[in-house]
Amino acid sequence: MHYETGLLILVFVILALFIGASVRHLLKGTQIPYTVALLVIGLVLGLIHRTDIFENYTPMFAETLDVVVDISPHLILFVFLPTLIFESAFAMEVHLFRRMFVQIAVLAVPGLIVATLLTAGLAQWAFPFEWSWALCLMFGALISATDPVAVVALLKEVSSRKRLETLIEGESLLNDGTAIVFFSLFYGWVLSGAGQDVNVFAVAAQFSWVVSAGLVIGLVVGGWSIIWLGRVFNDPMIEISLSIMVAYLVFMLAESIHVSGVVAVVALALMYASIGRTRISPEVAGFLHHFWEMMAHIANTLIFLLVGVLVAVRVPLTDWDLWWALVVLYFGIMVIRAVAVTLFVPILKRIGIGITREKAIVLVWGGLRGAVSLALALTVAANDLIPKQIGDQVMFLCAGIVVLTILINGTTMGWVLHWLGLDQLPSAKQATVDKAQGEINQTLNQMLPEMMTSEFLKGADWESVKEVARLQVDLQMNSQRTPESQSISSSELAVACKRRLLETERKHYWSQFEQGTLGKVATSKLVEAVEHALDGEPEIGPRTELHNAWKTPKWISTIREIKGLRRLGTRLAFDHLAQGYDMARGFLQAQDALADHIDVLASDQALAEQIRADVNANKEGTLQHIQYLRESFPEIIHALETQAATRLLLNRERALIQQQHKLAVLDKPEAERMIMDVEARMMALQRTQVSETIRSDQLVDCMPWSRKLGKDVKDQLSQMMQPVIYNAGDVIAEQDKPQHAIGVIVRGTVEATQQWDGMHACTSYGPGETISALALLSSKSPATYVAESPVEINWFALEKLKSLMLRDSQLARAMAPLVSESRISDN
Repeated sequence: MHYETGLLILVFVILALFIGASVRHLLKGTQIPYTVALLVIGLVLGLIHRTDIFENYTPMFAETLDVVVDISPHLILFVFLPTLIFESAFAMEVHLFRRMFVQIAVLAVPGLIVATLLTAGLAQWAFPFEWSWALCLMFGALISATDPVAVVALLKEVSSRKRLETLIEGESLLNDGTAIVFFSLFYGWVLSGAGQDVNVFAVAAQFSWVVSAGLVIGLVVGGWSIIWLGRVFNDPMIEISLSIMVAYLVFMLAESIHVSGVVAVVALALMYASIGRTRISPEVAGFLHHFWEMMAHIANTLIFLLVGVLVAVRVPLTDWDLWWALVVLYFGIMVIRAVAVTLFVPILKRIGIGITREKAIVLVWGGLRGAVSLALALTVAANDLIPKQIGDQVMFLCAGIVVLTILINGTTMGWVLHWLGLDQLPSAKQATVDKAQGEINQTLNQMLPEMMTSEFLKGADWESVKEVARLQVDLQMNSQRTPESQSISSSELAVACKRRLLETERKHYWSQFEQGTLGKVATSKLVEAVEHALDGEPEIGPRTELHNAWKTPKWISTIREIKGLRRLGTRLAFDHLAQGYDMARGFLQAQDALADHIDVLASDQALAEQIRADVNANKEGTLQHIQYLRESFPEIIHALETQAATRLLLNRERALIQQQHKLAVLDKPEAERMIMDVEARMMALQRTQVSETIRSDQLVDCMPWSRKLGKDVKDQLSQMMQPVIYNAGDVIAEQDKPQHAIGVIVRGTVEATQQWDGMHACTSYGPGETISALALLSSKSPATYVAESPVEINWFALEKLKSLMLRDSQLARAMAPLVSESRISDN
């Protein structure tokens, strides 16, 4: 009986997911990598399929494996690669990736070039085949693409070393892209018979073009999709669908114009993981990450099972020359990997976060090969322009290396990590974990007396309860694990403690963002500030970066000076003030939360007091800034606090509706309608800008000399007025320099200094007072004006003001006293 191809593919997917679930369940509690077990099962199924067992007893399954064996290599690349690359880059800690980018790039580009050239030399001189140099280079490129998924999974399980994980995974991402680029170049040489006269500059130019174009495609499409995401509010169907669409779109678009699809997807995913994180709805972010983890799990399940079957069925097993070449190749690529890493260790030690001997060994032993190499080998084997014998040789050697590296390196990686001491947390970090565990056990022990007197629990065997809960054992272990016994220095403990606290602070910002109490821009800047504090020696305070972020940037001041863009500059200045207040409020809440963890994580009382002093200093400086804003810009603070209170109430309203739905008080359609109404109000609130809440007519009324003017004149002054905000210390105007406007202080204080005949005089101006009024006569600034605090000044252009004074005598009379009183007296 013949079955349709689509049905057979569905059967394979169903069986693969069943096998994957069964394997994952059976491997719980073991250190056997999931992907290694799937590969072995695939090999067994493929070897059985080489006999007639499946065909005789399960013809449908036999036909399913036949379809799998004939799969197109392009299908492997286009179906699985975008998912695996996007998930890996999306889950990466972007801050660490940025810090380690140069290290990753060194390993992924120069490192891969060295590996490719040495492997090509090995193939040319050690293999018993007559391969051309072009073919050897092509083989060197395809066999150098690493796929350390089993290693990264093991690291996450046994030691949680984020830096090492990022280095290995980041190298793999860029390594795959580099390998595919060079493979495509050398593959073209093999097909055309060219490549004997290699032009290094042409190769470098083509490589740069392919990578740069892929990067641009990823950034452009990523930017467009992130803008779209920013306009979507809490709609997981749209946001998740969009992420899937763009991941495949950038890969297909890049490959269609023969540039790097891998680089395009990596760029896209890193954008989503960084600036895109605050554009994705907080309610959807967690679900989106879980969705992509599931997508990657399914892809890995299918691809490793698929690789096992392909290798076992399609690889020729009777050519002993191939077996000998495989043995030579395995040991050869291990040595080549060691050479490629060792060659760049002196550089890697001096850049990024550095590298140790132990981590370099993990890099060498963790250079597994996987689906990318196999897909490229299948491309060679499937091309009719390449002799079948050569295609079979490439396929055998590549498949053999994939199997050997996964089975040997993958299964022994746990032992290697143990031998190097990397299968556990660093001692100082473990000490903070032990201290936290001790606090948990102490809390649980405090609960016991109340539980033992409970009417429903007093008959329990409490010794058995303590034994199962391991309370007594854990308390004894924690009492024995002292810093002195582990020979951990106080500086190491302090660094580990501060790092934990900063990571707690960063998590608190994301929690505020998810709860809707912290804006997108404020969240991004606060998280970035924490990540900078984590660089090098972690420091709780002072946070000078945040204090600088509160100041109005120079580029906004520049925009305000450009005619026609002044209103835009003013709006940006108001929005920046609002963001500064949002940041300050979020920072204060995080510092309060941080204080609750100090005693739990600090190794001794002296360290706890030092950290608490830093936290208090942070809070004091922030409160001072908030007080400045309250005094200088009360209406902005009023608008922001109104927004925050509204946002909190709307979040609470939505949570109550969801709770009522769970309790069946509300039916699903009713709850959905009510939630849609709440979220519509949330969206409208989110799009409201602070500058829109400040009315210009209110600002005109704050000027004493304008209060008796007619409404028409006030309206004209309102249209003429240009509000500008200055930071404390900014020079507003300089004496005797051309001045084209007079200003009225709305809030804040300004110091005026006038110099003449070797003498000088100073005075301060406050809200409602006018500065540079004498410019109406001289068109020059009568003094040097400097902002003593954050200041807002309404400016009136001299030409427009003079014109209006000619038309309105009441305004002219109101301005006359200002001009006569504007010169600073000698006293």
